[in-house]
Amino acid sequence: MKSKFLLAITLLVLGSCNLVRMKNNHTAKVLLKDSIETANFDLDSLHIKYWKGGQGPTLVFVHGFGGDALMTWDRELAHFAKTHTVITYDLLWFGKSYSNETPNLLTQTAALEKLLAYLKVDSATFVGQSYGGFIALDFATQHPEMIQKLVIANSPGSTFDVSYLDTVCKNYGVTRIDELFVMEQPKDLQRLVNMSTYKKPHIPKFLLKQMYTEFCDQYHQEQRLLLQTLPAEKARISNIDQIKQIPTLVLWGENDELFPKAEGIKFANAVNANFVSIPKCGHAAQIDDHDSFLKSLNEFINGVNRQD
Repeated sequence: MKSKFLLAITLLVLGSCNLVRMKNNHTAKVLLKDSIETANFDLDSLHIKYWKGGQGPTLVFVHGFGGDALMTWDRELAHFAKTHTVITYDLLWFGKSYSNETPNLLTQTAALEKLLAYLKVDSATFVGQSYGGFIALDFATQHPEMIQKLVIANSPGSTFDVSYLDTVCKNYGVTRIDELFVMEQPKDLQRLVNMSTYKKPHIPKFLLKQMYTEFCDQYHQEQRLLLQTLPAEKARISNIDQIKQIPTLVLWGENDELFPKAEGIKFANAVNANFVSIPKCGHAAQIDDHDSFLKSLNEFINGVNRQD
């Protein structure tokens, strides 16, 4: 009885504290010690929150659907800032970034182009995860001269068979893919975690609520449009001949339930890329096995090639 009472008190105390916000604030302070600072970029209808720091060759990290840049890339920023200039940002309609423009892939890519022009980036290595991989690929097809190296993580690019998404929807009991990724209520986050990770960690309800409030309670209509228009935009990024001339790594969680490993291999073959799969990892390999994910990035970015 005493242990149950202590557990109830602990949960009550934790529930009254915004642990997600506290964690984000702590992460920002840690990154600041490594001279990685956050700022805002405003131009016309754009408002973009971004992080930049370090010295050396430039690395640009583009996060996926859900969450924000800091939640996705904080450990990568801290690691690579020791040897590189690192840049990441909240995508439009995620985190603290937004725009009055029409939500689609082209708008996201144009926003990245404007941000990099503002930051005076002439060339960089780009790392795109999931939806961010589509943005990185779109940017590379438009500006191949700016791409030193390209990393596409769990994002099947223009070779993906979109009909497979019907199977994913059926498996999760929804009719459209945006129903999986646009969170209408806190409990939807647990489903997203289960779909994206191999380990499928259980998240307490109070923490789901806090995560939802921080990351998922706005821009629902814009996010739906991003997903609904993505299949049609696949044709626009289908010209990947120039990508074949860019050193590219396709990095995959071997047990990805959203985009099967076979789709990653197909895309890697299409662009003459190195392909690396990480065992016992789902769609978010950097969460399931961050050490292996970071090791693969290190090997590729620092010039050590390997082929699975």
